[in-house]
Amino acid sequence: MGIIDEYWTGTLQRLQAEVEVFNRLIAHQAERGRENELSLARLLENLIPGRFGIGTGLLFDGRGKYSKQMDLLLFDRIDSPTILAQTNQLLYPVEEIRLCIEIKSRLVKAGVEDAAKKKDSVQALQPAEQYRSPTFALFAYDADTAPETVGQHLASLADARKPDLTCVLDPGILAGQRRLLDPSSDDSSHMCGLTLLHELDPDGARMRGRYVVADPTKGYDRQAHNGSVYPVVDFNGQQVLSDPSRALLLFCEAFIRLLAEQESRPRPVLSHYLDAPYRDIQPV
Repeated sequence: MGIIDEYWTGTLQRLQAEVEVFNRLIAHQAERGRENELSLARLLENLIPGRFGIGTGLLFDGRGKYSKQMDLLLFDRIDSPTILAQTNQLLYPVEEIRLCIEIKSRLVKAGVEDAAKKKDSVQALQPAEQYRSPTFALFAYDADTAPETVGQHLASLADARKPDLTCVLDPGILAGQRRLLDPSSDDSSHMCGLTLLHELDPDGARMRGRYVVADPTKGYDRQAHNGSVYPVVDFNGQQVLSDPSRALLLFCEAFIRLLAEQESRPRPVLSHYLDAPYRDIQPV
């Protein structure tokens, strides 16, 4: 296992442990959801370039139109007007925002439609000339349905209403334009797939297309493998292990790379460490 694998596996374990503890301690659903939002925000604060800040609130445009409430926002810290930052900022000019993230503790069909409505509200805003609408992402900690059903829920949305990027951490689902998930592709079609747990060769390198098969004598929900616990999913009629840490890694790398591209900056260093096996996503 390489340095990237070890780091992101540890990052995922910390994130999941933090969320599980607060979900047990906090009975109120709204407060539980907010803590889950803050857990992701703390992770992103250590990841995104320093010129970006993380907030929450509503976007507005020059016509006085407002978006719906956004769970997390990545905004341009350098160009933020100080007149709107004297207290905890809740209102942001659409031109400042680079990324909106809708966060769900558990993704259900209604949650997919709710995310689409929030993206609609952002797309309805009119940025000033030479500015673009923010990227819109959907992040969920887990789903209440099989990966195939999640894919169907996303596919049922019109293309313009689909989140630009979707991650369901458990069991490890990623969705978005193929060229966003894999920079070597120029395919703009939407895909939804699983980040399955790779078998390793004798040197510890990932083997693309070869995945760890679940032990039929153990449970079919989650299983331990090499000291970590992984979700069990159906793949081509077989029970295999999925790799949420790789889904988290690719989700974060995708929007960081997109932010760099939008500002005509070089690709982030992280992108160069992710070779073909890392970007192996099996369609559902």
